[in-house]
Amino acid sequence: ILCGSSNGVVKVYYDPNRSDRGAKLCVVKHKRKYRESYENIEQQIIAPHALPLFKTDRKKSHRLQMLKARKDPVKSRRPELPVNGPGAGGRIASAGNTFASFIAKQIGIKNKIDDSIDPREAILRHAKEAAENPYWVSPAYTATQPKPVFAAETKD
Repeated sequence: ILCGSSNGVVKVYYDPNRSDRGAKLCVVKHKRKYRESYENIEQQIIAPHALPLFKTDRKKSHRLQMLKARKDPVKSRRPELPVNGPGAGGRIASAGNTFASFIAKQIGIKNKIDDSIDPREAILRHAKEAAENPYWVSPAYTATQPKPVFAAETKD
C-alpha cells in the first residue's frame, strides 16, 4: 500500500514475507546523500549603488549569452585559420609556401613546356634514344619474354 502525504513524503506499507519483487526492491535502495554543492549555485547579488570597480554585470538571457559566446573564438570552438606565410608554432604553412613546393616550382620553371610544340613530336623525340638505349623497357622483360609477343590483328 502506498500513501502520499501533503508534504511530499511517500510511505510504503508491505508484507516482507509476501513481497518478493515488489516493494522490497525499492526499500533496499539507500537515499541519495544530499550534497551542499547543489546549493552553491552562483547566485547574483545586485547592488545598484556599488562602486564601478566592484559592480558585476547582470546576467543576460541565455540567447544573449550564446550570441556573445559565438563571437568569442575560444568559447565557440572556432577552428584555427590556415597559416599564411611561413609556418609557426608547430603548424606547417599552407600549400605553396613550403620548401618542397618551392623546389617543385623551380623544377617546373626549369623544364618549362612550350605550348606551341606538338605533344606527339615531344614524345617521338625520345623514341630514337629509347630504341638505341632501351634501359627502362627491355630489361624488365628479358627474363620472362625474350621475344616480344603482340596481339594478333583483328578485322574490323
